[in-house]
Amino acid sequence: MAIISRIDLFEQPEQHVLSIRTTIPFTAYPEVAAQAYGKLMAYAAQSGLLFSGGPFVCYHNADLESLDVEMGFPVARPASGSGEISGRTIPIRKVASGLFLGAYEESDPLMMEIMQWIAAHGYEQQGEIYNYYLNDEGRPAGELLTQIVVPIA
Repeated sequence: MAIISRIDLFEQPEQHVLSIRTTIPFTAYPEVAAQAYGKLMAYAAQSGLLFSGGPFVCYHNADLESLDVEMGFPVARPASGSGEISGRTIPIRKVASGLFLGAYEESDPLMMEIMQWIAAHGYEQQGEIYNYYLNDEGRPAGELLTQIVVPIA
């Protein structure tokens, strides 16, 4: 639908997360993500944990046939997981980021603009790409907010 912020450079603070990482074909993403987020919410409730933000997905590669993907939630302090759920800490880092308003599957133009911004400003992508989902999925697709975050150096 629309890119609603300018792309800019930020220093992202250290972030503790609970997540599930798996390798899937991209076509399986919606079903796998729904299951993963459900498991994470159940684990947090059972463990007495509160999330400190909305869900995210981390793309560790771009291979749509064998996508290395991690679904998770930030938490306020380090937490251990259990089984397929792991706790980890994302270190402080520089990122390029922007906001997108619209259906999740339509956010590729923002990703492309972020990559162009990175190159135009003399930076290089450093690792994975994160999509943070900032409002409730129960909203109409045109009202969904996604923050795309790309670590850089």
